[in-house]
Amino acid sequence: MPKAVQTSLSLHEVARRLKVHYMTAYRYVRSGRLPAQQHDGEWRVAVADLEAFSTKRARTARTQKPAKRGSRQAADWAGRFETCLIAGDEAGAERLLDDALASGHDLFSLYLEVVSPALVSIGDRWQRGRLEIHEEHRASTIVARLFARVSARFAHRGPSRGTVVIGGPSGERHGLAITMVADLLRSRGWHVSDIGPDVPASAFAQAVKRVDQLRAVCVGVTLRESLAAARESITAVKKVVDDDVVVYAGGAAIDSAATAASIGADEWARDPRALLALLASEPVE
Repeated sequence: MPKAVQTSLSLHEVARRLKVHYMTAYRYVRSGRLPAQQHDGEWRVAVADLEAFSTKRARTARTQKPAKRGSRQAADWAGRFETCLIAGDEAGAERLLDDALASGHDLFSLYLEVVSPALVSIGDRWQRGRLEIHEEHRASTIVARLFARVSARFAHRGPSRGTVVIGGPSGERHGLAITMVADLLRSRGWHVSDIGPDVPASAFAQAVKRVDQLRAVCVGVTLRESLAAARESITAVKKVVDDDVVVYAGGAAIDSAATAASIGADEWARDPRALLALLASEPVE
């Protein structure tokens, strides 16, 4: 029996084929540059449309003039940041983030277009055996310190919009993605209780009990093998929170609304911007 021909791709598959970060593929779709349709809450890209986009992208790259100095596009910010991290150059990495902010980046684009792609690339290098484990750990440690310094500049002034508890279930070892989302939420006026990764279900439930103005609980899952633990955490959380508290699931392992629903989440937060939009749409008492 002939193998079925794949006619459409998820954004994760699109990102792999284009050799870009998932968020870059998502921006191509949201900006209208790459045609896509939503099916059951998931963006799907026709293979033919991706091929046409890839051809046009390659042609543009060959003919495009260098961007003006000082613009956001004038430098490979993510690549240069990655180089600093691999070299263990914390001072250089901090200067680069300062320069990126001066060039027009805000906290969202800094985290999602510079820091995140660099960390993904470093993780990929380590998995392929091109980096030692101590180099990967050192890069993560540097980024954690930089997050603390950079996020302080974007501290929200004024009353809180409510409290969001965010964490990762048992088995999740890396907390930088959770910290990143927590910082972005805080910059938009939310009080965030960041309980970090690798939190057992019972501890997750304890963390959301008697929280003032609790509006939402966010469960970040980066590993497919952590989905069962995430389901346990969400089940435990829902037993102790009010019915109006919304449980969101997001992260690299949550690739569709169906996956989020399968672990018991109320909503799929496909990225930090989507999470903020969903939070803004929730009624405030």
